[in-house]
Amino acid sequence: MAAVGVRSLRRRAGAAGIPLSAEALDDRQTHVLRPVPVSDGWQERVREKLAASERAFLVAEKGQEEIHFRWRPGRGKQSVWGSMSFDAPSGDVVLGLRDGEGLLGVAGLGKGSSFAAVCQIAGATGLESGSARV
Repeated sequence: MAAVGVRSLRRRAGAAGIPLSAEALDDRQTHVLRPVPVSDGWQERVREKLAASERAFLVAEKGQEEIHFRWRPGRGKQSVWGSMSFDAPSGDVVLGLRDGEGLLGVAGLGKGSSFAAVCQIAGATGLESGSARV
């Protein structure tokens, strides 16, 4: 079962361009992402894509620099807490996620739901990996 979960995370990470590491199993994830390409209005496009996703709910903006939301990484009702902070001058987006509901995990793995959500959010918003912060 665990091998299936690791393969699932590896596949998701590869598709999203997010590096897979041992920290992928942590309940808390913080990643620096960048829009592709960086152009005028990129922050609004990322916000719109996040809010338009059927996996996102309770999306609340805190000014122009930050968004808080919930994200469903699986098919069930469980979700992770998320936030995005925008640094317009550098073009960086700091994505922070944490497991708030004791998720069962990806394919029975028991962990990795927050990392799966990072990959899904990157794909849904058109962001790519800058670097991971632990």
